[in-house]
Amino acid sequence: MTFDELTERFGGVVATHQLLAAGETAASIRDACRSGTLSSIRHGWYRTEAAEPEVVEAVADHGVVSCATALRRHGLWIPEHPEQVHSRVTRHERRRSLDRCRRYGRPTPAEGAVDDVATALQYAARCFDVEGFVILCDSALNTGKITPALLRAEFDDAPMFIKRAIEKTHRLAASGTETAARLRLRSAGLRVTVQHHVPGVGWVDLLVGERLALELDSVEHHTGIEKYEEDRTRDRKLISRGYFPLRVTYAQVFGDWADTYADIAEIIARGYHRSRSPAWRKPS
Repeated sequence: MTFDELTERFGGVVATHQLLAAGETAASIRDACRSGTLSSIRHGWYRTEAAEPEVVEAVADHGVVSCATALRRHGLWIPEHPEQVHSRVTRHERRRSLDRCRRYGRPTPAEGAVDDVATALQYAARCFDVEGFVILCDSALNTGKITPALLRAEFDDAPMFIKRAIEKTHRLAASGTETAARLRLRSAGLRVTVQHHVPGVGWVDLLVGERLALELDSVEHHTGIEKYEEDRTRDRKLISRGYFPLRVTYAQVFGDWADTYADIAEIIARGYHRSRSPAWRKPS
């Protein structure tokens, strides 16, 4: 990486070994400090004038940005969690703090001020519950930030419950709301298909049984007259093809799941998730 690429990738905070790998020398680093291009945070770590405060804070406290904070910076879907900078110590630091994220096993060396996706997930595995961890893994897989093979390899020596959680991941899950609903419905013993394709309609977020089509709606992607019309058209076409469409929101999954699931259970009890009856089939 060039100097500019380094500072952009790591929030304006760089380590000596990164600068040397980018072609800088000890003399050029000293010159950059004298000119104000860089300033020292602590031994071996420097910041630019435009460095981001959360990254500077983590490095100044003898850590690096990791877990949820790093994953958010990489563009992943992040479950709700306490608003704080998630950081961790490195293998070469002796400092320990109760509010630092930890992984299963020994701390790993820091490649930079912000952990990569694979490393940040290792710390998230211990910081989040199983559902939150699977949400993060699904998002990493869906966005192409990690492959299924690499994900399994990163946790090869992790506790068995983490390995079982990884087996529940799905690369087609497009949001944490979809992941949470899928996990909860499957834990209730329901058969759930992810991203089921309906000819003439498109992809349905989750299909429960043969025809209960769950669409997990977010305010971001389902607001405005155009999306309003599109959603109603999809519902009409799903019904015309024998499906039972049901729209569920973020708040209904994460804030009112008991009531939401009670309605889904009632729909299932009435058999609306089962194979289409003759009355639903297209006329010959």
